[in-house]
Amino acid sequence: MKTNKIHNIKTTGFKVPKDYFNSLEDTIISEVKLQEILSEPGYKVPDNYFDSLEDKIINIVKPQKETKVIKLFTWRKAVYTMAVAASLILMINIFFNNNTNNITIENIETASIENYFLNEDLEPSEFASLFTKEDLLDVRIIHDGYSSETLEDYIFDNLEIEDIITK
Repeated sequence: MKTNKIHNIKTTGFKVPKDYFNSLEDTIISEVKLQEILSEPGYKVPDNYFDSLEDKIINIVKPQKETKVIKLFTWRKAVYTMAVAASLILMINIFFNNNTNNITIENIETASIENYFLNEDLEPSEFASLFTKEDLLDVRIIHDGYSSETLEDYIFDNLEIEDIITK
């Protein structure tokens, strides 16, 4: 390991500017003269500034009157718009619908009617109120030539005893 001695070091990392020591005295004297001329700082606080500062800050920070906010989208406008759109669709449907098929009892499937009566649990009096006397007179009783024995066999084969007893 080499040892360097201080007298062998040729350059250091620090350098003094050229003519630094020659002009140092002049620089110090000019700074002292400048300090004498400027005895007061350049900024001055107005009288009673800190006494009224708190009130000024509170007045600025206080919530101001709420300004009126006009919303671009309101529910009332949306409801009006939807009502107009629904009425236009309804008018178009009514006036331009060329569907001349009227629903009559003949158009409805028999199975649908039977399911309705079975699922609604209508009492005989309620069922009878659906028809007028003229409707009931027009009902024809269909006789296909079933014998009573055939009907009894059908009932016993397809119905449960509990259903027959409860009805």
